[in-house]
Amino acid sequence: NEYKSYLSSYSTSYNTSLVLMKKDCGRLSRVEDSGIMITPKSSPKSALNALISTQILNSTRTFIAGCNFSFMDMDLTDFTKHSNGAERIPASLHCYTLYQYAAQKEDELSFKASDIITITEQSDPNWWIGRLGVQVGVLPSNYVEQINDMETWDTVKSWSANLSPNEDERTRQEAIHELISTEKTYIDDLLLVIEVFYNPLCSVASELELSKVFVNWQEIVLCNARLFRSLYNNRNINSFESVGEIILEEIDNLIGPYTKFCSSQRQAMITLQEHTSPMFKTKESECAQSPKVGKLPLSTFLLKPMQRITKYPLLIKKILEHTREEHSDYQALRNALNRTEYLLTTVNEAVRATSRLETLQRNFAKCLSSEFASENVQLNSNTNLLGPRKLLHFTSVYKSKGSKELFAVLFNDVFWVAKMDRGRYGNKAIDLDARDFDSIKFEFYKDPFFLHNITLTENTKSQSDTIQFVYNDKSYSLYCVGTKECQELSQALVSAVQQASLLHQSHHRTQVPDPTVSGAARLSIRLVEAHDLALPSEEKPTSIFVQASLHGHVQRTATSTPKWDHTFHFILQDLNNDKIHLTVNKEQLFAPNIALGKFDLSIHRLLKSDSTGPWNKRLILTDTTSGMVNVSISIKYNSR
Repeated sequence: NEYKSYLSSYSTSYNTSLVLMKKDCGRLSRVEDSGIMITPKSSPKSALNALISTQILNSTRTFIAGCNFSFMDMDLTDFTKHSNGAERIPASLHCYTLYQYAAQKEDELSFKASDIITITEQSDPNWWIGRLGVQVGVLPSNYVEQINDMETWDTVKSWSANLSPNEDERTRQEAIHELISTEKTYIDDLLLVIEVFYNPLCSVASELELSKVFVNWQEIVLCNARLFRSLYNNRNINSFESVGEIILEEIDNLIGPYTKFCSSQRQAMITLQEHTSPMFKTKESECAQSPKVGKLPLSTFLLKPMQRITKYPLLIKKILEHTREEHSDYQALRNALNRTEYLLTTVNEAVRATSRLETLQRNFAKCLSSEFASENVQLNSNTNLLGPRKLLHFTSVYKSKGSKELFAVLFNDVFWVAKMDRGRYGNKAIDLDARDFDSIKFEFYKDPFFLHNITLTENTKSQSDTIQFVYNDKSYSLYCVGTKECQELSQALVSAVQQASLLHQSHHRTQVPDPTVSGAARLSIRLVEAHDLALPSEEKPTSIFVQASLHGHVQRTATSTPKWDHTFHFILQDLNNDKIHLTVNKEQLFAPNIALGKFDLSIHRLLKSDSTGPWNKRLILTDTTSGMVNVSISIKYNSR
């Protein structure tokens, strides 16, 4: 009777993911728009558990054929099996590195701090053998900390036999053990991904390709390993007096890593399914045949971080339900519950923001002139100076009253207006989260207005339905639908322009030497031109600039082709130790500038080569594959 006579059609959306439940020979199907389908073939209850374990963020109940099933009514985890019923085989021993280590011999392994290494042999207590990506080698055991040592894992398994005989306390301890046991199982799954998928894929994929699929997987492992260790170490034999304070101390460490991963998870799925190389796909399929992962594909495991954070409030609620109000842990648990719900809210908002940027990317980013087309604008990325791009406001506007409708979008770095054809979307209010938003057609109207170049007129603050501003010495007016819409856009635009302008002015301010400070000498360095810069073969060397600094004084050339004929002036304080730091960059408008190389000009070495000058030098750039800059240098000594 769990299915009644049938399962009614049911669907719920979480951004662009779709959950479908239907009558199909006693099966439930979950269909992801990225092409993933999980079809449990076991009992109805197991199928329901599988569905519940993949529910959308903040969901707490699922309604099926008129009957509602609470999460807490169901057994969410079978510690001995994977989600497809395959027997679970524990991950090998893994460690995280405490310090950086450079190999001293050919058979040793080099690593950075916070790397995760799969240990393959411990016969020598001082020197273990481990694997990091495709590299296998010897490493000092005192440089690492174990994540999943077998003694701890066996202790967690044996807890159920050592619970309190007091029924109330036993129920509370069972709830705590469920939190810690599921955490242990979850960490094991995270480590299996590194052991079974990530390490082998390192042999066929670039670092960039891996980062797009796995995002910050190792960071997730480390923060959850820290949470588990703190909970485990708090035990008194096999019971726990308090866990609330520990969760409170550790849960905030999850916010940053999970926000980053979950907001990138959908794109990681798309990359995995559509944008990886044939060699990557073949290798991933081979890895998925491992019995350690129950012959489940990588895509199944990439869902687990999002699934896990939805369970924290449920698990803490269960502990709280069996904790008396006078218990010393009660208030801490309530606070911990609030923080885990805040974690969910933060992640949910980040995922929604990412989804909106991706929606605009599909529909809006193509509304560019040829001037910007070469930059390959990615909206869901970092801006040039303001950090991650954020969507601040969007609304309909008009060039003049009664004219054709336009669509205006305000980001934290640009204000963008495009022509809009609603088509079958109709006259309803624009909603970026609506399923039929993609039916709206956008066309080029004006290139984006960069906020640091916008000057808002006083009329913008006083007019009831008009936004007026000056951009590159040209005036623009946009009409809004009504007073409320105009005020909201005006307030958002004023605030964004102020912040962008302040940061831009601060970043581009030239700091010249103080003329009242004489120093030991005055140096002039004339940048003539650059050659062989490390640019893609089809890309023209435009928008290139050089930045030079000494003692906190920063100067830069104009942005142009690499023929600057520009002179920097610096005051030298110490002829033996002063160095001029030069960096060559390609300026990006929608993304951070691209570093094309650097050079540290040592005054001591310059004088050693020729004490009189002037010097004409060809500086070979470092931290790059090619590039050189021709300069002319002169030094004028101050009289004593």
